[in-house]
Amino acid sequence: MKKQLKLLLSIADRFNDKRIEPLCMYAGICGGCALQHFDYSTQLVIKKEYCNALLNNVAFVDAVEPSIALGYRNRMDYVTAFGKVGLRRRGSFKHVVDLHDCLLLQEKSRQVFATIREKLSGFEDYDYLVHKGYLRYVVLRQGYNTGQVMANFVVAREENNCKEVINAIYDTVDSISMILSDGLADVSYGKVFDDIKQGYIEESLDGITYQITPNSFFQANTFMTQIMYREIGNQVYGNVLDMYCGVGSISLFVAARAESVTGVEANHEAVTVAGHNATLNGINNVSFIHGDALEYTSQHTLQYDVAIVDPPRTGLGPKVVDKLLQAGIPRIVYMSCNPVTFAQDAVMLCDRYALTWCKAYDMFPQTPHVELLAVFDRK
Repeated sequence: MKKQLKLLLSIADRFNDKRIEPLCMYAGICGGCALQHFDYSTQLVIKKEYCNALLNNVAFVDAVEPSIALGYRNRMDYVTAFGKVGLRRRGSFKHVVDLHDCLLLQEKSRQVFATIREKLSGFEDYDYLVHKGYLRYVVLRQGYNTGQVMANFVVAREENNCKEVINAIYDTVDSISMILSDGLADVSYGKVFDDIKQGYIEESLDGITYQITPNSFFQANTFMTQIMYREIGNQVYGNVLDMYCGVGSISLFVAARAESVTGVEANHEAVTVAGHNATLNGINNVSFIHGDALEYTSQHTLQYDVAIVDPPRTGLGPKVVDKLLQAGIPRIVYMSCNPVTFAQDAVMLCDRYALTWCKAYDMFPQTPHVELLAVFDRK
């Protein structure tokens, strides 16, 4: 990731005459925004060049689909450590920038954060370097289309010492949960041991309602997610396999365009939520299977017309790609959060597939990250 950031900054240096004064006072030190000192149109040009450099001639994007430049994030995980509440300093895991606000977060959640910050003064936080303390993270989530807000308090001991903070925000949020994360790993999820107020919020995408629980993954930019999902919907037909399906957000979104959709997901809790969301929406042509992607593709005959893949940053990898090549599914729709691993997978897929369409999307404005959507059709 450091090598990629260095590449991005070297490209950005060529646009120094386009620099502006950042709106955020933390832009120079916070690890969240590396591009905020450029106007948004320039950011898109920088990202296009950056993306094409990472793709290394495997594919080419002629533009980056724009998003809302600020206030787009539906989730923020605030670290509480060393007497500070905020995000990590750019390039340093050991340091936390004490934030009073973040312009990337939606407005209602920003107001909730301001209240929480005030109440956390003098609170027992968590030193993640020596693994001592109590409150590790405050996680805020908000439905972009519903306005519902969730506040999760991630703690190192199974006890609720956050009652004063919770009372201060209780009437302004829709969901509050206490989450235990007592291991050495620095993560903002874990065992929900107390649902203080409704253990979920709802989000809506083009008429599909999703219940989002504390540990559920959901794309952080709902505005851009809708645009990408609509394009995926345009590319599917017949019987569809949705690998790495999470809580079924893509599966349910494209179900009306397909005869059937089978979602495969390694996280058991996510599969349960996906099934619940299907029932909630009265969608009957979707089924969800708990299983690892490699395990599923190895043990089942993949008689599908389209495979949708949305892997983690590590990509599909040679073994899963090999199973897809053996199956010969007519079309693969690939959603990627990492152009580097996408390019590696694409080289292997192009042994038997033609890369017929590829586009970049600005899922995370102000940051180095870019999302790709590509279509591979069997030769």
